[in-house]
Amino acid sequence: MVGELVELLQLPFIQRMFIAGFLASISCGIIGSYVVVKRIVFVSGGIAHATFGGIGFAYYLQFMLGWMWFDPLVGALIFALIAAIILGSPLMRNRIREDSTIGVLWVVGMALGILFIHAVDRSKILVQDPVSILFGNILLIKLQDLYLMVGLVIAIIFITILLYKDLQILTFDEEFARIAGVNVNAMNILLLVLVAFTTVVLIKVVGVVLVIAMLTIPAAISGLFTHNLKMMMILAVFVGVITTFGGSLLSLNYDFPPGATIVILMGCVFVVSLLGKSINQRICLVKTE
Repeated sequence: MVGELVELLQLPFIQRMFIAGFLASISCGIIGSYVVVKRIVFVSGGIAHATFGGIGFAYYLQFMLGWMWFDPLVGALIFALIAAIILGSPLMRNRIREDSTIGVLWVVGMALGILFIHAVDRSKILVQDPVSILFGNILLIKLQDLYLMVGLVIAIIFITILLYKDLQILTFDEEFARIAGVNVNAMNILLLVLVAFTTVVLIKVVGVVLVIAMLTIPAAISGLFTHNLKMMMILAVFVGVITTFGGSLLSLNYDFPPGATIVILMGCVFVVSLLGKSINQRICLVKTE
């Protein structure tokens, strides 16, 4: 078993798989903590599903204009940023209910993706299977995908370090942030832009549909054990690395879909953590009595 694993680790696509999993864990641990604390999970879902339109748009441009350099991840990033700016725009937030805007972006993004991909002649353009786009296939990650993911993760880390205090205040108490002189509108848009970056990083790992799970579960697990935002981020990254690597190995060993396996393992860890914390609290309560 160990010998087979060593042989697998020597394959370039397996190496790319683990590198991508590590990058995804960093981004989901950092930004996922903001998402969970600020309770914008469904906002993140709207951004994630809008990216499907961008992926389809990239394939359509490759087919119609011959823009083979226009990678689907670039299309996903463009659509994610547009969705983030729309959702964070004060004009949209003041005039339309947020859940309505999320719903529109969610379904329109998915519908556009389907239409664009349908319009592509697959005998001329190699189109990734829509199922693997929706649910991810970490084994299909290319070297250029890793370059984009590395760039996005570096941007996420840099912006988070640079504006950590403002983002922390915004996340915990938006009204206090406004009183403290923080530009709340700009910071809300920036936070959603960071969510957009993270979404694009996660797409190749778990797919469009399962992005919400990876963005939420590691941070939710870490939130069971600490309320300190920095510690929450660090623990969420650790949980993400362990579950992503573990899920990837299980998918290789048993020929399971990688994205779904990773998310299911995360879900199992969450349930065990929740039960463990509950049992520990009861034991402590009994001891105090």
